[in-house]
Amino acid sequence: MLENTESLLPLAPDHQTLRAYCVGLDEESLDELGRLLTTLGVKVAGRILMTKRSVHPGTYMGKGKVQELKDLMDAHLAHAAIIDVDLSPNQLRNLEKEVGKPVLDRQGVIIEIFSRHARTKESKTQVELAKLQYLLPRLMHFWTHFERQRGGIGNKGMGEKQIEVDRRLVKNRMSILRGRLADIAKEREIQRSSRKEVLKVALVGYTNAGKSTLLNALTESRVLAEDKLFATLDASVRALDPDCHPPIVAIDTVGFINRLPPGLVASFRSTLEELHEAELLIHVVDASSTQAREQMEVTEKVLQELGVGDKPKIVVLNKMDCIPDSGARIQARTLAPGSERISALVKEDVRRLRDRVLEYFRSHLEVYEVVIPYSESKMHAMIHAHGSVELAREIEKGMFYRVRMAEGWAKKLGLVKFRL
Repeated sequence: MLENTESLLPLAPDHQTLRAYCVGLDEESLDELGRLLTTLGVKVAGRILMTKRSVHPGTYMGKGKVQELKDLMDAHLAHAAIIDVDLSPNQLRNLEKEVGKPVLDRQGVIIEIFSRHARTKESKTQVELAKLQYLLPRLMHFWTHFERQRGGIGNKGMGEKQIEVDRRLVKNRMSILRGRLADIAKEREIQRSSRKEVLKVALVGYTNAGKSTLLNALTESRVLAEDKLFATLDASVRALDPDCHPPIVAIDTVGFINRLPPGLVASFRSTLEELHEAELLIHVVDASSTQAREQMEVTEKVLQELGVGDKPKIVVLNKMDCIPDSGARIQARTLAPGSERISALVKEDVRRLRDRVLEYFRSHLEVYEVVIPYSESKMHAMIHAHGSVELAREIEKGMFYRVRMAEGWAKKLGLVKFRL
């Protein structure tokens, strides 16, 4: 049976840094693949840029390109080839046979990053399921690779009986993991229901756009924030401002990336459900990236696929401090008219964004009126805790309040909407 600790990446000999040669159809996508590999500690030995006309259905690369790849890998001492597309199991197996060295595709690289960065029980379960979904049709290809990791000779081949045994074991394990995720989804639903009456703003965006850094700055908390792709995989929930009434929480979710493996999207669906509960989205964009527009489009596409693309949102062009050239800064502004242009490291910028979020919620809350007897001290406290009091006046029957409040709490407290 496959162990969850086993890496999809091959081992480099004699504890060397793994060197990989990359192949793809697009320069910018290959740049991103290079950053993904750097996150895994892999050194990019070189790259081959192909044209769509040269794509071969059986091996992805034609004979000439395969020979070119073999020669370049030998010349640059590369241990593996990384292909910047999602290969079919047959393509993966055939190409590795032709090249004579381990081959991994883009989907495998992303799953490996998620696997290494999973920290909580939930994210580990989600990633393990996605990993097994990826491996199931590729067991024959990866068996020799895993045998080498275990210290075996890895060249005897895998018998048909053993393949079927492993397939059954993997399917059984996947069934167990789906059951666990169903239980986790129920737990999340209970957690969300406890926050049902709390106003929520969710941070979304491309990976490494600075969401976790911004969440820390907005909420003055300490969520893990690193200059890495997919540094955080779990949804983090923090109070936006402890002195804010009604209370608002900010939620940081897993980052998106171009061609995010479907298995990961499916496995992380319970985490991404947090977006459905939010009244407002903050779309964080790395304005300093040369791919900022494309990354915005990828994020918007994923949001549409998740059914939250039409939610109200504020676009935040982050990392403006990383754009020293004034012309480039002006150009960045055209990405999203009406956006907030900030650096998450500048307090004044963060304060301005927080004020805009607070103003959004304040302006979208209904205004209610109520008279509460002086003896009802608990009710007075709840009005102040869960609403923004605009007018408080003492009258004969008690205290008259005009207050902005979320509809759920207003119904609980029996408030009547204010009418001019």
